[in-house]
Parts: sequence; C-alpha cells; structure tokens
Amino acid sequence: MEHRFACDCHNHSHCSPDGDHSVEAMGARAGELGLYAWTLTDHCECQNWTGRYRPRVERAWEEMKAPRLPEGLRFYRGIELGQPNQDPAHAREALAGRDYDFVIGSIHNIRGYEDFFYLDYSKEPADFVDRVLSAYWEEELEVIEWGDFDSLGHLTYPLRYIQGDHGIPVDLSKHRERIDAIFQALIEKGKALELNTSGLRQKIGRTLPDLPLLRRYRELGGELVTLGSDAHRTEDLAKGIDEGMELLKEAGFGEFALYVKRQPVLLPLE
Repeated sequence: MEHRFACDCHNHSHCSPDGDHSVEAMGARAGELGLYAWTLTDHCECQNWTGRYRPRVERAWEEMKAPRLPEGLRFYRGIELGQPNQDPAHAREALAGRDYDFVIGSIHNIRGYEDFFYLDYSKEPADFVDRVLSAYWEEELEVIEWGDFDSLGHLTYPLRYIQGDHGIPVDLSKHRERIDAIFQALIEKGKALELNTSGLRQKIGRTLPDLPLLRRYRELGGELVTLGSDAHRTEDLAKGIDEGMELLKEAGFGEFALYVKRQPVLLPLE
C-alpha cells in the first residue's frame, strides 16, 4: 500500500452469501498488503433476517471472535446492515449482544423491488430511473433517521448498475436537493459517509460516491469519511484504497475515519 494508514473497512468473507473466502484468508491477505487496519463487515439484509441472515450473522460473529491473523494486523469487527429502515426490529436484533466496532448502513433495494443489481431497466418506462432514485434517496434518509449505524455505505450504489452495467445516463442535478439533504442529515447526526472504491474495478469506473459528490459533502461541512473496497474475495481486498485516499485529498479532506468500538478515530491521509 502507498499510504501509511491505509485501511479497508468494507469487505466480506464466506459468511456473506456472495463472499468467497474465509475470515482467516481475508485476514492473511490484509497482512500481505500491509494494511494499517482491516475491518470485516459481512452482510445482513435486515428484511431477510428470519431464516436466511440470522445464522449467517451468528456464524460471522463466531468466526470473528478469535481468528488466526498476521501478527501486528489491527483487526476490527463490523457488519453491513442492508435496509435497516425496512425492518428496524431485526436490525436491532442483528446488533444485540455483539459489540461491533463498526456498522455500515446501506440500501441495496428499495421497498417493492429487488436489488438494483437484478432490475431490468430496459423494460421500464422512461421516467423509471428517476423515480427509483427518488425513492432510494428517501430510504437513505430513513436509514439516517433510524441512526444505529456509523457510516452510510456506497451512496451511489444504484449507479453501479444503471450507468455502469446498463449504460443509462443519469442527470444527478435533478437529485441535488435530496443528495444535499442526505449530506446535511449525516453531518447533523454525526455519521460518516463511505467512499466505496468498488466502482473503480467495475464498469462504472469511478468511486461510489465520486469526486464531485465528495467535494459537495465537504463544502456542506462533512468531515467524517470511511474507506472500503467492498471486496468479496481476497483478490479484491483493499483495491482502490490508495486511489480513494488521494481522491479524498483532492476533495479537500485531510483525514479519514477508522471506527473502533463504534467511535471514529481520525487518521491522516498520508
């Protein structure tokens, strides 16, 4: 890694349904890369807690308790809560009795729809994209109002598929008011914004969110930003983190946040 304090605080092991490698294999890779810190954040899609995600969360917690990891690697236990606003009771149950260091709040699908990954945008009317994006921003605000998370995951997640995979242009200027409201809500609640670097290795070719939105968050007074590769296999762990740290500098940040016991520790972008 090029940066002294490079951290990857969003990634998944085989405890997530789409993860490939064990906790210890991911940790070994973090050690090989020389990461300053590594936080594992396996999935919990809250609206599917009963039957599917409860055993996965329990398994992930057990495997994170005392893994064999490279000497000197700072390891922190996290979770990615998908759609906590849609099922807050099960979101609370996922967190209960487990002293996570870091909790990501994310939206992968809005109410009444599948994950943005699965939607067939070609079969929808011309205004469909703007309508689902408007609903998405509103659900992001619901997550912030819910509040039991530390960083808001991959803000522009839908664009990974709408623009990246399907090549549909999106005019975000139509959505600026809602995006600003999200940034202001994060700032008021003392929550972080995640810079997710997965887009750099995908068709969209940019971070989620990208530089203009990071600058806007900074302009509005945003200070807390976390970094994550969203890796689901060892080969992708920490990919794009160095680039993300440089992007944060370009956006006007001097520090980023690593969460320990649900509290931000600010580290320099050096």
